[in-house]
Amino acid sequence: MSTPTQTETTPQSTFARLRDLWNDYLPYWFMAPMVAVMVMITFFPGAYDLYLSLIAEPTLDVFAADFVGLRNFETAFTRGGAIHSFVITITVVVSALLLETVLGFVLAALVAGVGSGRAKSFYRVLFIIPMAVAPVSLATIGRIMLNSEIGIIPYVINTGTPFAAPNFLSEIPLLTVILLDAWNWTPFMFIIFYAGLSSVPKTLIEASRVDGAPMWRRYVHVIIPYMKPVVFVATLIRLIDLFRTFGVVYGLTGGGPGTATQLVSINIYEQMFINNQITVAAAIAVVYLVLVVALCNVIIAKVGFEGVWD
Repeated sequence: MSTPTQTETTPQSTFARLRDLWNDYLPYWFMAPMVAVMVMITFFPGAYDLYLSLIAEPTLDVFAADFVGLRNFETAFTRGGAIHSFVITITVVVSALLLETVLGFVLAALVAGVGSGRAKSFYRVLFIIPMAVAPVSLATIGRIMLNSEIGIIPYVINTGTPFAAPNFLSEIPLLTVILLDAWNWTPFMFIIFYAGLSSVPKTLIEASRVDGAPMWRRYVHVIIPYMKPVVFVATLIRLIDLFRTFGVVYGLTGGGPGTATQLVSINIYEQMFINNQITVAAAIAVVYLVLVVALCNVIIAKVGFEGVWD
C-alpha cells in the first residue's frame, strides 16, 4: 500500500490551514478594510500633524528634520493668538449649543402638539429648510441681508421698529455669528427632538394628565426624563460639530473685524495658508484636538451612555 508523498499532501494541508485561519479570525478580516481606512485618514494625518508641531520647518526627509520640542506651542500661545481663538470658539460653541437645544426642543414640542397631520408635515418641511442651505451660500446671503446699506434686515429694523439697526458685521459680529449658526442648525436639533417626542408612550402622557399634572410638569417629570438618551446624543453630536465650524464664519466675517470672530479653525487656516507658519498651525491643531477629545470623554464619563438610559 503506497503512502502519499509530501508534495501531494502539502497543498491540501496548506489550504486547510488557510481555511481554519480565515474562519477563526473572520470578524477581524471584515474589520480590516475599515481599520485600514481609519489609519489612512485619521491616525496617519494625526501622527504627521504631531510630527510637524515638533519640528522647525517641514522637510521631505523626515529623519533630517530639526526638532525644536515645544517651541511651536509656545509661539502659538504667545504670538499666534491661540488663547484668544480658544476663548472665541468656546463662547460660540456654548452659546450656539444652548440656543439651538432650547429652540429645537420648543419647536419640536409645538409641532408634536399640532392635531392635523397635514399641518405637521408642512411645519416639518418648513423647519428643515434652513439646514439644507450650504455654508458658503449661507455666508454669502447673510453678508448681503445684513449689510447696513443694502441689507433687508437693517431696512426692516429701521423702518418697522423704533430702533436703529446696528452694523451686524462690525458692531456685534460674534452675536451675529451665533444667531446665524442657530438659524442654520436648529433644524437638526428639531428633527432629533421631534423623533424623540414621537417615541414617548402616550400612556405615560395620559396617565400624568389624568393625575392632574399641568403641561409644564408633564414635560419636566415625564417627557424630558424619558427623552434623556435623545437629548444626550443630539447634544453630543452637535457639540462636536460646533467645534468644527469654519465655512459659515469665515465666509461671513473672515474672522474679523480684527480677530473678533477668529475661531480656532480660522486661526489654524490663517497660520497655515496666510502666515505660512505650518508648524505653528500644526501645534494649535494638536492642542485643539486633545482638548476636544478630552472634553467629549469627560462628558461621556460623567453622563455616560449607560446613565442616560437608567
